[in-house]
Amino acid sequence: MKKIIISHKLLETCAVVLENGEVTAIHFSHEDNPRLVGNTYKGRVKNVLPGMRAAFVDIGRDKNVFLQFNASKKFSVGQDVLIQIDKDEIGAKCARATLNISLAGRLLIFLPTLNYIGVSNKIRGEERQRLHALAKKIRPTNSGLIVRTAAESCDEKFLLNDLANLLKVWNKICEKNVKKKSPALLYSDNNLIENILRDNFTPETEIIVDNLKIYRQLIANVDNVIFYEDSEPIFEKFSVAEEIFKINQRELSLPSGGQIVIDKTEALTAIDVNTGKFIGDKNFDETILKTNMEAAKLILKQLKLRDIGGIIIVDFIDMESDAHKKILMNFLRERAAFDRNKTKIIDMTPLGLVEITRQSSRH
Repeated sequence: MKKIIISHKLLETCAVVLENGEVTAIHFSHEDNPRLVGNTYKGRVKNVLPGMRAAFVDIGRDKNVFLQFNASKKFSVGQDVLIQIDKDEIGAKCARATLNISLAGRLLIFLPTLNYIGVSNKIRGEERQRLHALAKKIRPTNSGLIVRTAAESCDEKFLLNDLANLLKVWNKICEKNVKKKSPALLYSDNNLIENILRDNFTPETEIIVDNLKIYRQLIANVDNVIFYEDSEPIFEKFSVAEEIFKINQRELSLPSGGQIVIDKTEALTAIDVNTGKFIGDKNFDETILKTNMEAAKLILKQLKLRDIGGIIIVDFIDMESDAHKKILMNFLRERAAFDRNKTKIIDMTPLGLVEITRQSSRH
């Protein structure tokens, strides 16, 4: 059974998704520091770097955003451009933008500027072929569609309804793009409650919320919503407070006594694994394998809960046994397949570093 626990304190809203008692997602929304990813802007080109096929674009914030484009595009200073943010600011590094707009519904992702059809990798066999054919049939001319996992077993009318809603959003963006002067925000995809309902809610889902305003917003749209009034903090009541605490910690302990250390830089995320005080009760090789397997499980979970994307380099404890290396890599690949976001276990380098790429989610 799926539960969504929502709490709002001061300027922060936190939503925790549980499936069969296990935390599978944690989402935050900060009113004083909202995410930019997913926002669509009418920007103004401030600087062009022809050699890099890139430009800096003013979106009305303190920092300009970085826009990479292909060789066929030509931009000049002062030109207006329709862009979408696909990566938030990190430290001194500015946000990154794309010309390829994408609008997500529950069943579909609409790509108004791309001629492309895709189906979630989680959908296989004949159902994948069926949905691909449906997407090809219903997509508007010169645009694209990606069929999401939630569309599995859905018939055409449900897809058409989802597409109709996305087209309304796109039409409003286009209208604002004509009327507004740059720089201007045309569309924001950062309403936490709306996104939670879109991506996680099913008729069987139970939602528990401790904020009256959010409760009223929810009951106007869905059933199975409970207003939490107990004196005990809601996250303590449902035993998820520790998981929320963990996603902000640099060092995390493993069950055996080892630990992982997560460091996020502007270029990549580096994760170090060490045995800590664990010395094992068998031979040294078995101790290392056990620690690495525990670390692999925790790392994949934290990638999802923290929504870490891009390049991830994991420095597992060195293993002499090729058989043990194979066990670890097979485990990583099998578990990574359960991540709803595309996660690829590249390989283990000669130095024992495991390379991972993960597509972060803005939904």
